[in-house]
Amino acid sequence: MKKFVFLFLAVLLASCATMQEDVYVENLSENSELSVFEMRFIEIDSAYFDSDEKLSDKRLSKNAEILLSDMEKMAENPALKKAFLARLYALCGTLAFDMDKKSLAKKYYEASLEAFKGDARALILARRLGIEKNFFEKTKQFSDKSLLVLESALSYYSNCDYAKAVASFDEAFLSLEPFYRHYYGSLRDKSWNLRSVSDKKELVSLEKLSVLQMILLTNKNPDLLYTYTAGKELSEKDLYKKIAGSGLLNPVSQPLDAENAVTKETSVTRLIAARFLWNLYNQRKNTPQNVTKYSEAYKNKKRSPIPDVKLNSPDFDAALGCVENEIMNLEDGIEFGAGKEVSGVEFEESVGKIK
Repeated sequence: MKKFVFLFLAVLLASCATMQEDVYVENLSENSELSVFEMRFIEIDSAYFDSDEKLSDKRLSKNAEILLSDMEKMAENPALKKAFLARLYALCGTLAFDMDKKSLAKKYYEASLEAFKGDARALILARRLGIEKNFFEKTKQFSDKSLLVLESALSYYSNCDYAKAVASFDEAFLSLEPFYRHYYGSLRDKSWNLRSVSDKKELVSLEKLSVLQMILLTNKNPDLLYTYTAGKELSEKDLYKKIAGSGLLNPVSQPLDAENAVTKETSVTRLIAARFLWNLYNQRKNTPQNVTKYSEAYKNKKRSPIPDVKLNSPDFDAALGCVENEIMNLEDGIEFGAGKEVSGVEFEESVGKIK
């Protein structure tokens, strides 16, 4: 009987200790030092998702380096509690992941687990690294799921599941500090705008299109993107990756750079539409030699035949090519209307001229 009582008390004490540590992990967000690190981190992390690119903004890139250095210095403090250290390492690792330092991110993930297992940020880092395949199932083990719900929203957003992204963002913002909404709010709003736009009728009715919506509308026309889809029903994410990787979104008159690159959320102007349509037209005609024929013809000229599309425009060939081949018209018979946003109806009319 005494042995039983002793064993019971030992188990009870161990359970209490575990519960205390779990509670500590769940309440880490109340720590002022960590809260400051979180705020600095999410400014960078939200930009990583919002830009759809690696961290190319020089200011954010510099801030990321400084933040990583500051957190590394903090981690050297021998007085830190294990749960605090685990969260700090997990933040370092997720920041390193955003900075495209995957090996460093994995080292920090392992350091976080070594310091203390069961941190929400460590689970988030494991998902991003592809280590944790059952992220959504694992979130059920946490009493405070706010950070994990936010990560779910980011996962849904990345996979173009916008309806679920909106719901998860809204749920997360209810529990998180206001600064999370401040930084991730634009992703929530983009998800809202994209949540129900999938069929052709809805796409055509839009007053303006994003690059992703332009691709989706093109894909509603039989065979136009068959070269890239092989007739398969691809997810929005995979379809965008295929098209972006194919070069259809790249300018042909000037090299691709940070200034003329587009993302799936970029609003489609007439120049961007012309770029995509001109590349698609030449792909369909199998005439890659013609993509830059206009810039070659005008390389010794002083003036562009279209006043608002300069000779050095990265989309000079695209604009002239679309006009010359009657894919797009001049807005007023003189200018192209280069910066004007394209509606679904306008794009549908133009893409329909490509056979």
